[in-house]
Amino acid sequence: MKIKLTLLIIGLCQSMFVFAESKQISTIDHAHIEPIKISAKLSLREVIEKTFQRNPQLAVLQARLLHANALQKQASSFWSADPSFTLSHYSDRVNASEGLQEWEAGVDLPLWLPGQRHARLKTSERQQQLVDASKPALKLHLAGIVREILWDILLKKNQMKVAKEEWNVVKKLVKDVKKRVELGDLARSDLIISQQESLSKEASWRVAYQEYRHAQHRYVMVTGLSVIPKSIEEQATNDLVISMQHPLLKESHDRLAKSVAERDQMMIEKRGNPSLFVGSRRERGVSNEDYVDAIGLSLSIPFGLKSHSEPKLSAAEVNLSESRSQMESLHRELNIAIQDASRELSTTVEQYNFAQRQNELSKQNLDMSRKAFELGETSLIEFIRVQAQAFTIDRHMHQKHLEMGLQTARLNQAKGIIP
Repeated sequence: MKIKLTLLIIGLCQSMFVFAESKQISTIDHAHIEPIKISAKLSLREVIEKTFQRNPQLAVLQARLLHANALQKQASSFWSADPSFTLSHYSDRVNASEGLQEWEAGVDLPLWLPGQRHARLKTSERQQQLVDASKPALKLHLAGIVREILWDILLKKNQMKVAKEEWNVVKKLVKDVKKRVELGDLARSDLIISQQESLSKEASWRVAYQEYRHAQHRYVMVTGLSVIPKSIEEQATNDLVISMQHPLLKESHDRLAKSVAERDQMMIEKRGNPSLFVGSRRERGVSNEDYVDAIGLSLSIPFGLKSHSEPKLSAAEVNLSESRSQMESLHRELNIAIQDASRELSTTVEQYNFAQRQNELSKQNLDMSRKAFELGETSLIEFIRVQAQAFTIDRHMHQKHLEMGLQTARLNQAKGIIP
């Protein structure tokens, strides 16, 4: 009697908890968007492309491209820097005031160092190549995000579907128990236990439904789309060798090439640029003399002291070393990621095959337990235990089936394959 009373109290408490949780979930759900639709015309490639086109990082890449074009335009200029106009005037009015005057006007023309223009053009080209390589790298990054979100939607949808099926099965059990209680075949406490199990399954379904809606909401926020592709399955290849055409490796390689070009440019620019001054001078000694005109040229050549050039050159060497180190580290990390993804895929396939066999046995055991319960040979609690175990195994099998697709997508992501 005490056990039945305890079960009754637990059932009532859980009912109140589930009701409160259900009310809260319902309130949250109203704040979300409408459920997204499934389109057979939309492909995974199109989703990634649309997500790429609306990504804010594109503005940064465009700015870098403009900067590269500006560097190329500067390197194509006739002068190494902006020419300047000079005007100077000298007079003795402050001292003797005998009419001495001197005027000088000219243009200061910065000249190129030998090989400097070619080095700058090469640097600008490397900068453009890096920008071009950054676009596929960004698209691959977004492809990984989209893949994870879409597979998360499918996983959450499957959890919601399975939870709904389990709830429907338990609701049917409640009806059967209620009839048998009315006929006197089962105790009133058995009805409470079945109702408690039904409330538990309803709570699980509501949580799964809400997680499914959250996954949909994340998809809309990232992609800006209100539909998802019907099929997102990908094919896996057995080739696990990383290619240098991998978008991330290609970007890292071009970044290294840019660092090399900057280092080579800095080696040429160890000294400052020479400057050619072209001008004219007009002067007179005293006020009763005529003006004398002259044309002059002057060449200014910096010494190029090592104490001033060494910091810039060493900074370029540091940047080059960092780029080389990052490329080597990235190559190693990508190889590890490919091996890990391949191993996870193989493990998931094995787990799915095992789950299929386990699910067949659990269904047989559930059928026998159901017949035993209907014949009164086993208790309701024992039947619910066997049924819960069958639900768990069936849920696990469906999850592993979807996870095979997820692990395939992760393997392709690690290999740098963009759908």
